[in-house]
Amino acid sequence: MRRALSSGKSGSWRIAGTLALALAAAVPLSATPLHAETEFDASYAVTLAGITIGRADAKSRFTRTGYAAVIAGTTSGVSRLISDARASLVGVGRFSPRGIAPASFSLDTVETGLETHVRMAFQNGAITELTATPKLPEAPDRVPLYTGHLQGVVDPVGAFLIATDGPGLPDGQHVCAHRLQLFDGWQRYDVSLAYKETREASGTADTYSGKIVVCAARYIPVAGHRREREAVKFMAENKRIEVWYVPIGQLPLLAPYRILIGTKFGDLVITSTRFVVSETKPAIGN
Repeated sequence: MRRALSSGKSGSWRIAGTLALALAAAVPLSATPLHAETEFDASYAVTLAGITIGRADAKSRFTRTGYAAVIAGTTSGVSRLISDARASLVGVGRFSPRGIAPASFSLDTVETGLETHVRMAFQNGAITELTATPKLPEAPDRVPLYTGHLQGVVDPVGAFLIATDGPGLPDGQHVCAHRLQLFDGWQRYDVSLAYKETREASGTADTYSGKIVVCAARYIPVAGHRREREAVKFMAENKRIEVWYVPIGQLPLLAPYRILIGTKFGDLVITSTRFVVSETKPAIGN
Protein backbone atom coordinates (compact mmCIF):
# COMPACT_ATOMS: atom_id res chain seq x y z
CA MET A 1 0.00 0.00 0.00
CA ARG A 2 1.24 3.51 -0.76
CA ARG A 3 2.21 5.54 2.26
CA ALA A 4 0.25 8.74 2.82
CA LEU A 5 2.36 11.77 3.70
CA SER A 6 1.30 14.42 6.17
CA SER A 7 -0.34 17.39 4.49
CA GLY A 8 -1.09 20.89 5.62
CA LYS A 9 -2.06 24.41 4.86
CA SER A 10 -5.80 24.51 4.55
CA GLY A 11 -7.69 26.43 1.91
CA SER A 12 -8.64 30.04 2.58
CA TRP A 13 -8.55 33.18 0.52
CA ARG A 14 -4.79 32.93 1.04
CA ILE A 15 -4.70 30.19 -1.63
CA ALA A 16 -4.83 33.10 -4.03
CA GLY A 17 -2.03 34.83 -2.16
CA THR A 18 0.12 31.71 -2.24
CA LEU A 19 -0.35 31.38 -5.99
CA ALA A 20 0.37 35.05 -6.55
CA LEU A 21 3.52 35.06 -4.43
CA ALA A 22 4.82 32.02 -6.24
CA LEU A 23 4.13 33.71 -9.55
CA ALA A 24 5.83 36.93 -8.55
CA ALA A 25 8.77 35.02 -7.15
CA ALA A 26 9.24 32.93 -10.23
CA VAL A 27 12.87 32.39 -11.17
CA PRO A 28 13.44 32.71 -14.90
CA LEU A 29 15.35 29.66 -16.07
CA SER A 30 16.84 28.87 -19.43
CA ALA A 31 17.02 25.60 -21.29
CA THR A 32 19.90 27.10 -23.27
CA PRO A 33 23.39 27.39 -21.67
CA LEU A 34 24.30 30.90 -20.56
CA HIS A 35 27.80 32.12 -21.36
CA ALA A 36 28.05 34.60 -18.49
CA GLU A 37 26.62 35.15 -15.08
CA THR A 38 23.27 36.90 -15.33
CA GLU A 39 21.42 38.71 -12.56
CA PHE A 40 17.70 39.46 -12.42
CA ASP A 41 16.43 42.09 -9.97
CA ALA A 42 12.68 42.67 -9.76
CA SER A 43 10.17 44.29 -7.40
CA TYR A 44 6.40 43.84 -7.41
CA ALA A 45 3.57 45.85 -5.84
CA VAL A 46 0.76 43.80 -4.27
CA THR A 47 -2.79 45.19 -4.25
CA LEU A 48 -6.18 43.86 -3.21
CA ALA A 49 -9.29 45.56 -4.59
CA GLY A 50 -7.08 48.45 -5.68
CA ILE A 51 -5.52 48.97 -2.23
CA THR A 52 -1.79 48.46 -1.82
CA ILE A 53 -1.20 45.76 0.79
CA GLY A 54 2.40 44.75 0.26
CA ARG A 55 5.37 44.12 -2.00
CA ALA A 56 7.68 41.35 -3.17
CA ASP A 57 11.33 41.52 -4.19
CA ALA A 58 13.13 38.86 -6.21
CA LYS A 59 16.88 38.62 -6.74
CA SER A 60 18.08 35.80 -9.00
CA ARG A 61 21.48 34.76 -10.31
CA PHE A 62 22.16 32.41 -13.20
CA THR A 63 25.25 30.63 -14.43
CA ARG A 64 25.52 28.50 -17.54
CA THR A 65 23.63 25.60 -15.99
CA GLY A 66 22.41 26.73 -12.57
CA TYR A 67 20.27 29.23 -10.72
CA ALA A 68 19.85 30.65 -7.23
CA ALA A 69 17.12 33.00 -6.03
CA VAL A 70 16.06 34.76 -2.87
CA ILE A 71 12.57 36.26 -2.68
CA ALA A 72 11.09 38.33 0.14
CA GLY A 73 7.46 39.40 0.42
CA THR A 74 5.53 41.46 2.96
CA THR A 75 1.92 42.47 3.53
CA SER A 76 0.52 45.18 5.81
CA GLY A 77 -2.77 44.94 7.70
CA VAL A 78 -5.07 47.56 6.22
CA SER A 79 -8.31 45.77 7.11
CA ARG A 80 -9.60 42.70 8.91
CA LEU A 81 -8.96 40.70 5.75
CA ILE A 82 -5.20 41.31 5.75
CA SER A 83 -2.69 40.92 8.55
CA ASP A 84 0.97 41.86 8.78
CA ALA A 85 2.96 39.01 7.30
CA ARG A 86 6.43 38.24 5.99
CA ALA A 87 7.56 35.48 3.64
CA SER A 88 10.97 34.40 2.41
CA LEU A 89 11.59 31.86 -0.36
CA VAL A 90 14.95 30.46 -1.47
CA GLY A 91 15.43 28.17 -4.45
CA VAL A 92 18.56 26.57 -5.90
CA GLY A 93 18.87 24.19 -8.81
CA ARG A 94 20.14 23.37 -12.26
CA PHE A 95 18.65 23.39 -15.72
CA SER A 96 19.34 21.77 -19.05
CA PRO A 97 17.55 21.20 -22.36
CA ARG A 98 15.61 18.47 -20.54
CA GLY A 99 14.06 21.01 -18.19
CA ILE A 100 14.30 22.32 -14.65
CA ALA A 101 15.93 20.29 -11.89
CA PRO A 102 15.44 21.90 -8.46
CA ALA A 103 18.03 20.96 -5.86
CA SER A 104 16.62 22.64 -2.75
CA PHE A 105 13.81 24.92 -1.63
CA SER A 106 12.96 26.67 1.61
CA LEU A 107 10.01 28.76 2.73
CA ASP A 108 9.63 30.72 5.97
CA THR A 109 6.60 32.84 6.86
CA VAL A 110 5.42 34.78 9.90
CA GLU A 111 1.84 36.00 10.28
CA THR A 112 0.27 37.24 13.50
CA GLY A 113 2.71 35.18 15.53
CA LEU A 114 2.20 31.99 13.51
CA GLU A 115 5.29 30.67 11.74
CA THR A 116 5.48 28.17 8.90
CA HIS A 117 8.61 26.48 7.59
CA VAL A 118 9.30 24.24 4.60
CA ARG A 119 12.53 22.51 3.60
CA MET A 120 12.75 20.33 0.50
CA ALA A 121 15.57 18.52 -1.30
CA PHE A 122 15.33 17.08 -4.82
CA GLN A 123 17.18 14.40 -6.73
CA ASN A 124 16.50 13.19 -10.27
CA GLY A 125 13.22 15.07 -10.41
CA ALA A 126 11.83 13.69 -7.14
CA ILE A 127 11.58 15.11 -3.62
CA THR A 128 13.91 13.11 -1.38
CA GLU A 129 13.66 15.15 1.83
CA LEU A 130 10.67 17.06 3.13
CA THR A 131 9.94 18.99 6.31
CA ALA A 132 6.82 21.15 6.57
CA THR A 133 5.56 22.72 9.79
CA PRO A 134 3.04 23.07 11.24
CA LYS A 135 1.26 19.84 10.40
CA LEU A 136 -2.50 20.08 10.24
CA PRO A 137 -4.72 17.53 11.98
CA GLU A 138 -6.35 14.84 9.90
CA ALA A 139 -9.66 15.73 8.26
CA PRO A 140 -12.18 13.37 6.63
CA ASP A 141 -12.26 15.40 3.42
CA ARG A 142 -8.50 15.85 3.05
CA VAL A 143 -7.22 14.28 -0.16
CA PRO A 144 -4.32 11.94 0.77
CA LEU A 145 -0.86 12.92 -0.38
CA TYR A 146 1.25 9.94 -1.49
CA THR A 147 4.91 9.60 -2.41
CA GLY A 148 3.91 9.36 -6.07
CA HIS A 149 2.67 12.95 -5.89
CA LEU A 150 6.24 14.06 -5.21
CA GLN A 151 7.55 12.87 -8.58
CA GLY A 152 8.10 15.26 -11.46
CA VAL A 153 7.20 18.42 -9.55
CA VAL A 154 8.80 21.81 -9.10
CA ASP A 155 8.77 24.07 -6.05
CA PRO A 156 7.17 27.54 -6.05
CA VAL A 157 10.48 29.21 -6.93
CA GLY A 158 11.16 26.98 -9.92
CA ALA A 159 7.58 27.24 -11.14
CA PHE A 160 5.77 29.74 -13.35
CA LEU A 161 8.62 30.19 -15.77
CA ILE A 162 8.78 29.73 -19.50
CA ALA A 163 11.95 28.60 -21.31
CA THR A 164 12.15 29.50 -25.01
CA ASP A 165 14.31 28.70 -28.03
CA GLY A 166 15.91 32.15 -28.13
CA PRO A 167 15.71 35.79 -26.98
CA GLY A 168 12.49 37.71 -27.42
CA LEU A 169 8.81 36.91 -27.03
CA PRO A 170 7.57 33.78 -28.86
CA ASP A 171 4.09 33.30 -30.22
CA GLY A 172 1.50 33.58 -27.46
CA GLN A 173 0.03 30.16 -28.15
CA HIS A 174 3.46 28.62 -27.55
CA VAL A 175 4.10 30.66 -24.40
CA CYS A 176 0.86 29.57 -22.75
CA ALA A 177 0.92 25.91 -23.81
CA HIS A 178 1.99 24.70 -20.37
CA ARG A 179 0.59 22.88 -17.35
CA LEU A 180 2.71 23.53 -14.27
CA GLN A 181 3.03 20.82 -11.60
CA LEU A 182 3.74 22.30 -8.17
CA PHE A 183 4.30 21.12 -4.63
CA ASP A 184 4.63 23.73 -1.87
CA GLY A 185 5.40 21.45 1.07
CA TRP A 186 1.78 20.73 1.94
CA GLN A 187 -0.25 20.61 -1.24
CA ARG A 188 0.22 19.22 -4.72
CA TYR A 189 -1.56 21.24 -7.40
CA ASP A 190 -1.37 22.13 -11.07
CA VAL A 191 -1.73 25.45 -12.87
CA SER A 192 -2.95 25.12 -16.44
CA LEU A 193 -2.23 28.00 -18.84
CA ALA A 194 -4.06 29.04 -22.02
CA TYR A 195 -3.37 31.91 -24.42
CA LYS A 196 -5.59 34.96 -23.97
CA GLU A 197 -4.04 37.98 -25.74
CA THR A 198 -0.88 40.00 -26.46
CA ARG A 199 -0.42 43.49 -25.03
CA GLU A 200 2.17 46.28 -25.01
CA ALA A 201 3.85 48.01 -22.05
CA SER A 202 5.72 51.31 -22.00
CA GLY A 203 8.43 51.38 -19.34
CA THR A 204 11.54 53.22 -18.20
CA ALA A 205 15.19 52.25 -17.77
CA ASP A 206 14.46 50.05 -14.74
CA THR A 207 11.04 48.72 -15.77
CA TYR A 208 9.87 46.60 -18.68
CA SER A 209 8.91 48.04 -22.04
CA GLY A 210 7.65 45.89 -24.91
CA LYS A 211 5.17 43.18 -25.78
CA ILE A 212 3.44 41.04 -23.14
CA VAL A 213 1.75 37.67 -23.54
CA VAL A 214 -1.30 37.25 -21.31
CA CYS A 215 -2.15 33.68 -20.27
CA ALA A 216 -5.36 32.66 -18.56
CA ALA A 217 -4.65 30.27 -15.69
CA ARG A 218 -6.64 27.65 -13.80
CA TYR A 219 -5.85 26.27 -10.35
CA ILE A 220 -6.25 22.48 -10.23
CA PRO A 221 -5.98 20.87 -6.77
CA VAL A 222 -4.44 17.40 -6.85
CA ALA A 223 -3.65 16.25 -3.30
CA GLY A 224 -3.16 17.54 0.23
CA HIS A 225 -6.13 19.91 0.08
CA ARG A 226 -9.52 19.58 1.78
CA ARG A 227 -12.08 18.58 -0.81
CA GLU A 228 -15.05 20.29 0.86
CA ARG A 229 -13.27 23.52 1.78
CA GLU A 230 -15.19 26.45 0.30
CA ALA A 231 -12.06 28.38 -0.69
CA VAL A 232 -10.59 25.35 -2.49
CA LYS A 233 -13.80 24.98 -4.48
CA PHE A 234 -13.82 28.70 -5.24
CA MET A 235 -10.26 28.70 -6.54
CA ALA A 236 -10.79 25.51 -8.57
CA GLU A 237 -13.74 27.18 -10.28
CA ASN A 238 -12.08 30.58 -10.54
CA LYS A 239 -11.86 31.75 -14.15
CA ARG A 240 -10.41 35.14 -13.28
CA ILE A 241 -6.70 34.28 -13.06
CA GLU A 242 -4.10 35.73 -15.42
CA VAL A 243 -0.32 35.61 -15.78
CA TRP A 244 1.43 38.19 -17.96
CA TYR A 245 4.77 36.96 -19.34
CA VAL A 246 7.64 39.06 -20.70
CA PRO A 247 11.15 38.23 -21.95
CA ILE A 248 14.12 38.53 -19.59
CA GLY A 249 16.54 40.78 -21.43
CA GLN A 250 18.42 38.87 -24.12
CA LEU A 251 18.01 35.52 -22.42
CA PRO A 252 15.90 32.73 -23.95
CA LEU A 253 13.33 32.82 -21.18
CA LEU A 254 10.24 34.59 -19.86
CA ALA A 255 9.07 35.61 -16.39
CA PRO A 256 5.86 37.05 -14.93
CA TYR A 257 5.29 40.79 -15.28
CA ARG A 258 1.81 40.88 -13.73
CA ILE A 259 -0.47 38.40 -11.98
CA LEU A 260 -4.20 38.85 -11.41
CA ILE A 261 -6.28 36.53 -9.25
CA GLY A 262 -9.94 37.19 -8.57
CA THR A 263 -11.03 36.72 -4.95
CA LYS A 264 -14.29 37.25 -3.10
CA PHE A 265 -12.82 40.47 -1.74
CA GLY A 266 -11.70 41.91 -5.08
CA ASP A 267 -8.82 41.32 -7.45
CA LEU A 268 -5.47 40.37 -5.95
CA VAL A 269 -2.87 41.86 -8.30
CA ILE A 270 0.91 41.72 -8.31
CA THR A 271 2.53 44.11 -10.79
CA SER A 272 6.19 44.66 -11.58
CA THR A 273 7.56 48.05 -10.49
CA ARG A 274 11.22 47.21 -11.17
CA PHE A 275 12.55 44.81 -13.81
CA VAL A 276 16.32 44.87 -14.34
CA VAL A 277 18.55 42.27 -16.01
CA SER A 278 22.34 42.61 -15.97
CA GLU A 279 25.16 40.43 -17.23
CA THR A 280 28.53 40.12 -15.47
CA LYS A 281 31.80 38.35 -16.25
CA PRO A 282 31.71 34.68 -17.28
CA ALA A 283 31.24 32.34 -14.35
CA ILE A 284 34.37 30.27 -13.67
CA GLY A 285 33.80 26.52 -13.75
CA ASN A 286 30.41 26.70 -15.45
